[in-house]
Amino acid sequence: MLTQEPGFSRREFLKTSGALVVTFSLGNGAADAALNRRAAQAVGKTVALTEVDGFLAIGADGSVTVYSGKVDLGTGIRTAMTQIAAEELSVPLDKVEVIEGDTALTPDQGVTFGSLSIQIGGMQIRQAAATARAALMDEGARKLGLSRDDVIVRLGRVYSRIDGKNVEYGDLVGGKNFSLKVDPNATLKDPAGYTIVGKPVQRLDIPDKVTAKFTYMQDFKVPGMLHARVVRPAAVKASLLSFDDSAAKQVPGYVATVRKENFLAVLAKNEWAAIKASQSVKAQWSDWQGLPDKAKL
Repeated sequence: MLTQEPGFSRREFLKTSGALVVTFSLGNGAADAALNRRAAQAVGKTVALTEVDGFLAIGADGSVTVYSGKVDLGTGIRTAMTQIAAEELSVPLDKVEVIEGDTALTPDQGVTFGSLSIQIGGMQIRQAAATARAALMDEGARKLGLSRDDVIVRLGRVYSRIDGKNVEYGDLVGGKNFSLKVDPNATLKDPAGYTIVGKPVQRLDIPDKVTAKFTYMQDFKVPGMLHARVVRPAAVKASLLSFDDSAAKQVPGYVATVRKENFLAVLAKNEWAAIKASQSVKAQWSDWQGLPDKAKL
């Protein structure tokens, strides 16, 4: 059920970093270090929707990392995903960290819109967590010398129903993968016994948003990152006949002009340079009058 992670051992990684997963941060070289650590995590990590390891990892300290292909666009789904995983695994909420939308680490759960993040994405994570919980109960029972029916899970530990002896999740899977397929028939927790899902908790994203620490799209930076601006036609289906980017090339920070059929854009070293360069491009488009008369809409 549990096998050594390929490429390098998670235990070796823990010795040097002190944590299984380090979240992305910005500024003063932190971005480079975080990206390097993310790259290390991605070695041998599956992103398959059918694998428990695609969605979950448990550190040697019992912390849980959830890998979500859905991203929080302000609707609070990071908090909801954290609640779902914590509930199904029976671990404290503050022991769960969610990584969102990192294509090297998270499964492709489709686009983020409407209610599908919870309806589909959340349920995939819930099923993976239920599969993991069953495996942890089996492993914990074996380690305690008991049958599966003689153990329960609570607060990130497998407990004996008989004498209360217990073993922590981290001691069962630290340095190992689950190496399990997500079981669509895994027994889910009875909502009647929920202590986290459906209960009021503080939104995880709010503190950083009100203290200007939150990483919005316009704040996101990676080493060597370029900015782009699309040069758009006046009509939806107009064809690009020609363009002159000689003036754009004189804008400080300009890097290149990119054309692919009717797509035209400029690349620059910063956002303002991309804006100015795109405005400097002289593009000639075909005339297309296919839109209906606005007065008749």
